[in-house]
Amino acid sequence: MRNAARLKMGYYPLPESEGIKLRSLLTYTQTASVIDPCVGQGTALHLVTRSAAVRRYGIELDAERAHIAGVSGIETIQGNTFDTIAKPESFSLLYLNPPYDSEIGSIANRRMEAVFLENTYRWLRMEGILVLVIPFERLPDCAGVLSSHFAALNVFRMTHPDSVQYRQIAVLGVRREVRGKAVEQNKRQLQTIGLYGSFSKLPELQPDACVAYAVPTSGPAEVSYRGLPYDLLEDLLPHSGAWRQAAPLLLPRDDIATGRPITPLHGGHVGLLCTAGLLNGVFGHGENRHVARWRSVKHVTTFVEQEGDAEIIHHRERWTNELRLVYADGRTLKLTETPPKKEDEADGECTPAARAA
Repeated sequence: MRNAARLKMGYYPLPESEGIKLRSLLTYTQTASVIDPCVGQGTALHLVTRSAAVRRYGIELDAERAHIAGVSGIETIQGNTFDTIAKPESFSLLYLNPPYDSEIGSIANRRMEAVFLENTYRWLRMEGILVLVIPFERLPDCAGVLSSHFAALNVFRMTHPDSVQYRQIAVLGVRREVRGKAVEQNKRQLQTIGLYGSFSKLPELQPDACVAYAVPTSGPAEVSYRGLPYDLLEDLLPHSGAWRQAAPLLLPRDDIATGRPITPLHGGHVGLLCTAGLLNGVFGHGENRHVARWRSVKHVTTFVEQEGDAEIIHHRERWTNELRLVYADGRTLKLTETPPKKEDEADGECTPAARAA
């Protein structure tokens, strides 16, 4: 996955128009419990359960999105889905739009779409409904679980521009224990679509795309979290005794005295301090208050030595330090170890009036 996508933690929310279409393929006749293991802000779960008498549950890794989902009326756990415990066959509907990413490990890094499905499908009761939203290319990764544990499978292509960009498909099925020839039939169906078919030839997700799936009834569910509350630990850690003992050894002190060095600094000392950025900062008072920025500059001297019929070109490198000052009133100044050349005079002191001109 690209770094930009990792920053989003693989979060690609369902477009509202696609959620409305999915809702039209679901019927709710009695009270049921539904869950979204990657609930995000809860928008998708509300869309697929709109106007239904359901108890909504969700799990979200991101603290801010989990808070938004909780405020919207979803019983939300902030944490990792794999550290969450739910009783098997507790829910009537499993809506799953997992992260589009791979595991990060030393070997056998499987796709997260398949890992999430394998870890959560057991929460769905028999005859419960699965709504799985994944990229088209990931269908073969999920085919094993879908073939063995779901019947009445339908695969639809989403048409919203964002969904087309990520080639999203919706897989709907009914939780059943599938055996014998039915498993092979399901595998052939999914392989024909995922391995030998194409995204553009899939049927579109529409309100009348198939016979509506009836969501069965279910009682209240119990969902608990066994992982560590990392956000809470980060807030409490600075107040712990162990932190107070370890901090002086691991972190730089804020009260270290600074002042004039005991002996004059050599050029090499100044160069090291400059290149390390330790002499940068804000200095002075009043009109003389300024920002100082040091940098090291490499100068290359080239000369040619004639040796017989051959020319030997020599390059000699040396480093100097350069200081630029920017004053509060807009003046700038460039200081070097040698006087500036005529062509470099523009880099010398510059007043606000000269800059405006």
